[in-house]
Formats: sequence, C-alpha cells, structure tokens
Amino acid sequence: MGKMSRSFVLSVLLTSVLLLAGCSDQGPTYTVVHHGGWQGGPPKPEAAVVLTVILPDGRSYDLDRVALQKLTWVKRTTKYHPKKNEPQAVFEGVLLADLIKEMGVVETGLRVRFTALDDYQIEHAWKELEPLEPILALKQNGNWLTVDDYGPIRITLPYDHLRPDPTKYNALWVWQLRIIELRNP
Repeated sequence: MGKMSRSFVLSVLLTSVLLLAGCSDQGPTYTVVHHGGWQGGPPKPEAAVVLTVILPDGRSYDLDRVALQKLTWVKRTTKYHPKKNEPQAVFEGVLLADLIKEMGVVETGLRVRFTALDDYQIEHAWKELEPLEPILALKQNGNWLTVDDYGPIRITLPYDHLRPDPTKYNALWVWQLRIIELRNP
C-alpha cells in the first residue's frame, strides 16, 4: 500500500470514529458516589424530616437525610444559575428517577409536583423531566445544604451538559424543596 493509500485509509477511519463519537449518547450527567436502595420500602425517619413524598394513591412518606442517603447517591458538577458568572458547584444527592423507582410508582403518564418551604409550586410531566436527570441535592461543594443556602434539598439540573432553555427550565431549580407529589392523570 502506497503512502497516499495509507493516508486515505487512516483519514477515512479517523473521520468515521469522529462521526460515530459525535452521534453517540454522551452518557449520564452525573457520577455515582455509592449504590444503594431501600429494603422493603421507605424507612421511618430517625431524624428531622427533610422531604415528604406523596404517591398517586394518596399514601405519603416522610423522609430524613438518613433515608435518602440509603439510596444510590450521585454527584454532578455544574453551574447552579445559568445567568450568573459564578464558578461551578458540586452537588450531591439522589436522582429523582431513583426515588420514583424506589417508591414503586408507574412512570407512564406520571406528573411530578414540587412544593418548596415558601409554598412555591411547579408541576411537570415526568417524560419531560426524566431526560434532564434532576438530582435532589442535599450537599453543595461537600457541605450539607441548609435553609439559608437553599436547602435542605434543592433540585439541580445539568446546565453545562444539556444547556436547557432557561425560560423553560429555570423554574425547575426548586430550592428549599419540601414536598414531591407524584400524580397520575
């Protein structure tokens, strides 16, 4: 094979690899810190309740940090406000998708309503939220979130990865989250 032929073959191979890489799924926007799960349903709170989850059938569960830490724990590094020029932050917590699965809720047609401590509410279809991989963050930069810094739970989205339309998704960065209501139409 001559010099030109080898160069051509290498060029075609390199172009093919680059095209395939550009078409592939970029993977999750988070890394797993530890795997977990509840055995036999949500545990009873041992400490202060930080989140109440209401299921479509009306049952509700109060959860503390201990219960949430028993689930698969993830972290994501991202901006936490799309318009601010602040450095990225590392958020740690639970994927909303994992919480929904642990609760045994059927995802078809599911709607999710978030309520904050100040009674702010927003509701979205799960099929719109799921691709954004929302995290129920309990830590920011290694520190537990408190009410003073938008905790004890805040929803984080992967702004640096998905580049969601701020006019559509900013409202989903619910801070001081208190209640998640899972609803079927």
